[in-house]
Amino acid sequence: MKTRQLSLRVEGIDCSACAEKIEESLAKLQGIGSVKATFSAEKVTVVYDTDKLSTGEIKGRIRELGYEVSKEERLEKGKRRRSSLLYLSIIGIGLLICGSNVAHRFLPFDLDAIALVILGGIPVFRTVFHDLRRKSVTAEVAMATGMVASVMIGQLLSAAVIGFFMLLAEFIDESTKDKSRAAIQELMKVSPKTAVVKRNGKEVEVSVDEVVHGDVVIVKSGERIPVDGVIIAGYGSVNQAPITGESIPVEKAIGDNVFAGSISQLGMLEIEVSKVGKDTALSRIIQLVEEAEATKAPIQKVADRFASRFLPLVFLAATFTFLLTGNITNSIAVIVVACPCAIALATPLAVVASVGNAARKGIVVKGGVYLEELAKIDTMVIDKTGTLTLGEPKVVNVRGFDEHDEKEIVKLAAIAEQHSEHPLASAIMNEVKEYGVEVPEHSQCSVIPGKGVIAVHHNQTIVVGSRELLREKGTVISKKVERHTTAEEKEGKTVLLISHDNEVCGVISVADVVKEEAKQAIRELRQKGIRTIMLTGDNPRTAYAIARQVEIDEVFAEMLPEEKVEKVKELVKKGRRVAMVGDGINDAPALAEAHVGIAMGSAGSDVAIEASDIALMTDELTKIVETIKIGKRTFSVIKQNLVSSVIFNITGMTLASIGILNPLMAAFAHSLPDLILFLNSSRLIR
Repeated sequence: MKTRQLSLRVEGIDCSACAEKIEESLAKLQGIGSVKATFSAEKVTVVYDTDKLSTGEIKGRIRELGYEVSKEERLEKGKRRRSSLLYLSIIGIGLLICGSNVAHRFLPFDLDAIALVILGGIPVFRTVFHDLRRKSVTAEVAMATGMVASVMIGQLLSAAVIGFFMLLAEFIDESTKDKSRAAIQELMKVSPKTAVVKRNGKEVEVSVDEVVHGDVVIVKSGERIPVDGVIIAGYGSVNQAPITGESIPVEKAIGDNVFAGSISQLGMLEIEVSKVGKDTALSRIIQLVEEAEATKAPIQKVADRFASRFLPLVFLAATFTFLLTGNITNSIAVIVVACPCAIALATPLAVVASVGNAARKGIVVKGGVYLEELAKIDTMVIDKTGTLTLGEPKVVNVRGFDEHDEKEIVKLAAIAEQHSEHPLASAIMNEVKEYGVEVPEHSQCSVIPGKGVIAVHHNQTIVVGSRELLREKGTVISKKVERHTTAEEKEGKTVLLISHDNEVCGVISVADVVKEEAKQAIRELRQKGIRTIMLTGDNPRTAYAIARQVEIDEVFAEMLPEEKVEKVKELVKKGRRVAMVGDGINDAPALAEAHVGIAMGSAGSDVAIEASDIALMTDELTKIVETIKIGKRTFSVIKQNLVSSVIFNITGMTLASIGILNPLMAAFAHSLPDLILFLNSSRLIR
């Protein structure tokens, strides 16, 4: 079996219902492996068996459903929208002329009104034809019914106005969806189409599609980086906002990773390519954002079911109105004013707007379901290492005793630790750079596992390690040193004693440093009514010291990975709505058990992105708070959209049934919910 993945641009996928119809229809074809249609991207992605199915057959089935497979990029939709606006303007001018009786000097009234009905009705009836052919009763069917009924009772001008406002509503719908997709379009724009590559000793400009893994790409100051890769020459300041959402450029040097779409603001870089095209972090983010609305929030599923049953209720209400009043005009107005599209679009418009906007801020949300879950979160479980802390030991205090200064203590420790690969040794060697001291070679060195290091330099013995190691070597630890060491350990620091020729000359304290913004982030979560819990494999002393610093509500220490999973399960069983924050790799099982799994520092990490429901491109804790805010705002807007849409439809149909709204007024009112949704959902884009 030969499988192929095919991605198609499909015009006319207006809502999630359209996407579902395409998926259901294509799934029935023999040879289809999987199919996903996304209305936010107007894209259909199909995996199929090339031995059983052809590309032409897939496109043909889509066209049979009334949709057009397009070769155009979505950015070309602006041209089609301008054409629609021109078409609307012509009909609108015609209605004004017809209504003012100017045209009657040249044409009989019926003739000019009929012309406007035909002009406005062609797009509507074309859509209705395709809808009925696929056995789908849509809002267009209801409006077409209203137009036909108006013509039958001699209200030609009403029929023309209904057609005009139907087209206006479609134009507003399309503009609203494009506005919601604006963030996705911005992300698509930032990826360069060409790259300057070193080949045969020369710099050659080629299409990005021609760049391969291992190529060396040249990026000059002010240019966008076209690939993911590692800097092998040069130094510069890089704006990574499209990937991470960071507002401040990041300094980059040899060995650092860079991402496609980011901008080299200062300095020329030579980058060895690691990922190109669809494999880059930017392309992955765009793909996830486009697919996000396919994962429906529970509230959207409810709205979709309601919308699918709404139109039959509308026709029933129109029939009931006629039976009670005997007035066909009132019945027509009931059909015309009803707007099921507003109910169907209330959720996806808000979701697409929020998901796209979040992506611009370096927050990748994989679907509306997670936005809804975020709005309900009451417990935030946070892994300590790499989340609340930097994730690497750092020297936080150096204390010299008996006239030995800090610089000397660091130098002695570095002499012993310079060739060790232990994380604590790395912390000491990094501190050496801060002090700017030269570290001479030792003549002899031995490592005592779990206790420390013993080295010989100029026939003098240097011991770096625990109290136990120094005592084993006969070193006496004074009360002053003991008091300092105990006080440091109570604060959760790891303490290294340094002795020189059997004399304790200093103490170096090492700790996994808490991130600067951690305390503020935890405080903001508490203000939102969210309880915070820290899980860590560290000892209780260190764990509680960190918890006190950041004001965490509850701590569980010395936890194995499987115990973290059980703790999350336990919280869920107790009825808590749990979000879990971790690095997305080691914490993947626990992330999966939470209602929402959030992976931090996911830029460039496919594993972290795949393991989580929400991926934060940086390690900033403030992104967690921002993510919660986005979820709560989105769910609030969704509820506002749904409530306003339902109230509008009930009110409009009631007023139409008692004759307050005639078909002309009903046609005008029909387009109002779309405008309301547009304005309300647009708040999520900012």
